Amino acid sequence: MTTNSIDKHNPKEEEEDEEVSFEELGLDPRLIRALSKQCITKPTPIQREGIPLILEGKDVVARAKTGSGKTFAYLLPMLQKLFADTGSRNAAPKVFILVPTRELCQQVHRESHSLLEFCRVQLQVVQLTSSMQAPEMTAALSGPPDVVVSTPACISSCLSKGILQASSITESLSMLVLDEADLLLSYGYEDDLKVLIPHVPRRCQCLLMSATTSSDVEKLKKLVLHNPVILTLSEIKDSKDEIIPKNVQQFWISCSARDKLLYILTLLKHELVQKKVIIFVNSIDMGFRLKLFLEQFGIRSAVLNAELPQNSRLHILEEFNAGLFDYLLATDDNQIREKEKEVKESHIQPKHSKKHLRQKLDAEFGVVRGIDFKNVFTVINLDMPKDPAGYIHRIGRTGRAHNIGASVSLVAPSEEEVFKEIKLLLGDDENQDTSRSIVPFPLLTKNAVENLRYRAEDVAKSVTKIAVKESRAQDLRNEILNSEKLKSHFQDNPKDLDLLKHDKLLSKKAPPGHLRDVPEYLVDPKVQENTKMVKLSRAAMGIKSRRNTGVKKRSRKNRDPLKTLSMEGKKKRRTDRGPEAAGSHNTKKARKADKVLG
Repeated sequence: MTTNSIDKHNPKEEEEDEEVSFEELGLDPRLIRALSKQCITKPTPIQREGIPLILEGKDVVARAKTGSGKTFAYLLPMLQKLFADTGSRNAAPKVFILVPTRELCQQVHRESHSLLEFCRVQLQVVQLTSSMQAPEMTAALSGPPDVVVSTPACISSCLSKGILQASSITESLSMLVLDEADLLLSYGYEDDLKVLIPHVPRRCQCLLMSATTSSDVEKLKKLVLHNPVILTLSEIKDSKDEIIPKNVQQFWISCSARDKLLYILTLLKHELVQKKVIIFVNSIDMGFRLKLFLEQFGIRSAVLNAELPQNSRLHILEEFNAGLFDYLLATDDNQIREKEKEVKESHIQPKHSKKHLRQKLDAEFGVVRGIDFKNVFTVINLDMPKDPAGYIHRIGRTGRAHNIGASVSLVAPSEEEVFKEIKLLLGDDENQDTSRSIVPFPLLTKNAVENLRYRAEDVAKSVTKIAVKESRAQDLRNEILNSEKLKSHFQDNPKDLDLLKHDKLLSKKAPPGHLRDVPEYLVDPKVQENTKMVKLSRAAMGIKSRRNTGVKKRSRKNRDPLKTLSMEGKKKRRTDRGPEAAGSHNTKKARKADKVLG
């Protein structure tokens, strides 16, 4: 197999490229108008180089950093080609977009619709999910639609059930997109792809989009592509820059495993990290333990995991992106897949273990890669990932689209081995100074941590395994009950995000009031200065703090005519007492202040 390689690294050419507009790339005016409606005016490097090649009909392997605009890099030319082909009738879909997770499938489907909504072109884009029954898949593919967004497993299932005809695919398919190609095989879709690929016609244009280069990508290139163009950009020419963007600062904190809750409390309670924050854990139980622990200190969060129904997961993501809560606790889908693999490979199978695992965990769940989280400023690794690749993908949730970001990793002695591997991957050698270094977190002092130890340990003891188990079951029951409501609600009100609050309390008892705020005598002066610095930095970036739930409640209360009348009555009565009474009230305040000041 021969390949063409395009390498952009000439500084002069780079400067010229920066001035290139979407019009100069040859995009349809309708698509340019749709982009401007979404406030997108300049193409990213991957879009500048990829769109013309795809419009020319070339097979492309594009490797670009997470958050660099890969989705629009293939969606825009794909839709433009379909605009020119709207009159033709086909026996099967013209385009398959295959992705590794259901969440990414949902995202690509949503982005496609957002573009078509402004273009006003009659194109049908559908998504297939494993939760759909055969009649639902048949209905979705009737017509047929122009574009299908799916995981490879759903396409394979449609072929085996006769919902899709292999001969029709060979006749109609004009483009095949493999998004996050480096994950498709590692997520166990190799057999599903081998079912589809023999029916992909040779004239079909094939695109591989990936964040990294791996043996799996090379394998897919050989399976699918014909004389592809390998797109290499200047921004990912340096392997170290490709791994972690320059706009993401990396920090670490050394602590024992039992002190991790104490350290995370100190970071969040003193507001030493910028919001919004994703906190990664390695198990669902740990996610719920952390949620229950933070609740007691008045910190609201939501747990995103593979147990939840798809509608609930989608709603949690949309609420988080909309800024309805600041802390998302996410279980690493790679850890879930490892557990599934262990069950499959174990010779001794516990009773109902395989069935139980399959019922509880969604195999198409994925949060570490592909999901377009909006304005995430900090990623915290409460649990370190099992390998360096997991670390890279987690950090990719921040610093997207040239925004600044930061990561903080809590490293226990048992995790030092994987931490050393991560540092080696980043080129962070003890004998070598590099900008990609993971440095100790500078804003935290030992005093600040120790001042909260008694409170943290006391609350941590109350978060028992039984409490975690009950809360996990309660949350799952609630979400399953609400899932169907969400499904119908989203169909009628796609932009309404206020149906449910996923950062609701799980504790049976209300959190004690005295834990909500850190008393002054427990605040370390140095950390207090650091907190002010973080807040000033946030203000300088033009980020407004989200109004908390209490403010919303007060505003609703003020809208109640009876409450308003009562408040006006109080104000009137106070005014009726006359200026002398008001003056004496102020005098009392002044005397009290004098006593305090000594």
